[in-house]
Amino acid sequence: MQEKMQDLIIEQIENDDLENAGQSIKEYCFQYGKDEFYYMASSDVLLANEEYDYVIELMNDALEDGIENDIVYERLGDAYFGLQDFESAIQNFKQCHLEQDDPNLMHTIYMIGLSYFHLQDYAHAISYFEDVLLENETPEVLYNCAVSYLCIGKVSRAMDYFEKLLDIDYLIEPICQELIFANYFDEADQIVQRTNMISKAFLSRIKADYLFSNQRLDEALPYILEALKEINSDALKYNLATIYEKNNEFDKANTLFHEIIENTELNDDKPFDFVLAHTDALKHLNISDFQYLYLLEPYVHDNCGAFTLLLKFALDHDLDDYQDYLINDVNHGEPESDSEYIFYMMILLDVHLEHKRYEIVVDLFDAIPLEYQSYFLTHKLKALYKLEDYESIIGMYDDVMPDGYNAIIILKACLKLERYSVSNRLFNDMLKADPEKVDGKTIFWEYVTDHVDSTFNLE
Repeated sequence: MQEKMQDLIIEQIENDDLENAGQSIKEYCFQYGKDEFYYMASSDVLLANEEYDYVIELMNDALEDGIENDIVYERLGDAYFGLQDFESAIQNFKQCHLEQDDPNLMHTIYMIGLSYFHLQDYAHAISYFEDVLLENETPEVLYNCAVSYLCIGKVSRAMDYFEKLLDIDYLIEPICQELIFANYFDEADQIVQRTNMISKAFLSRIKADYLFSNQRLDEALPYILEALKEINSDALKYNLATIYEKNNEFDKANTLFHEIIENTELNDDKPFDFVLAHTDALKHLNISDFQYLYLLEPYVHDNCGAFTLLLKFALDHDLDDYQDYLINDVNHGEPESDSEYIFYMMILLDVHLEHKRYEIVVDLFDAIPLEYQSYFLTHKLKALYKLEDYESIIGMYDDVMPDGYNAIIILKACLKLERYSVSNRLFNDMLKADPEKVDGKTIFWEYVTDHVDSTFNLE
């Protein structure tokens, strides 16, 4: 019976039926206790759900119960890697018996290399990647090993691995991007000439985007012009207009800005880049007509980043009705990355603060996953202050300090409640704060000088 339950749980996990697997594991634990299978199966489900803190807690419980093996340390390493604590990940991965000739250890060895890669310790990363490649030349390991060689300046070695990837029909675009981002333009040209898988114009666009994003505008100019011969891109036209504007060629710039907003077809742009080019062109032309924004809506329905750009434009230009329309009536996709989620929530909270919907701000903040809340603490503090919930503000002290902008709100709450012991602690903490590491230290003390009198009352 026990073996049948184990087989059922394994089948559920392999089929990604995680909800039922979790329920089956609970039933298994009730009948047979917390044995090794329980810990391993539970960690499988938790890792699949990216509940890394719980994996760490579970594996530490397993160790306390005397279950100590390579799988436990591998799971701990995977969990710390998921939390981007790469040093702890390496420490746990290295507890495994790596000296054994066991193909099951290849994942662990690769993850050690990947952890070093994220720590930008490329020499150590290469040593582990090479161990894996001796057993199996998988595209992912070849790629990361090539990039690592590139980062330490061993270009010919990197090119050897990139060419192996081309032999197995690996995508050429990311290879060219890595070479260009490392300033190896000639090597990128060499890759393109070898394969003919992308056009010269497309390669010019990658170079132009890289140079423009690094403020090397004059160097970007010829590549933009080359790319635009074949690529119909409003994003490229916007970058070109920006360069013209910087060079005081205002007529050329304005012509391009108008050309951008007269076009409503996506053509060769991604939705985010397209909407960004259009909203920025509108800003340059001092146009804030929300009727025009309706024409961009088809490109935000499946793209949260593009949606957020429209919402930000409406916020920046006081288009209150259009803000509400976007939030309440326009569907958009889920954020596809951490940065996109943070951008979306930042603007959404800004909108609700602007409209004095303070309870909504607090509720939205409380629903944000813990790992993201640090980005939005000031939003919650501002909302609580407007709600006159000064006690809750003071209760957030340890979460929000040290920070000069947050310190101002906490100080105001302390003075409202006459909590002078907390305000004294605040002054001491801000005196000790390193201005190079703490945002707003100078602004905090300027606020104190301008708004707090000698009797500790707000002026």
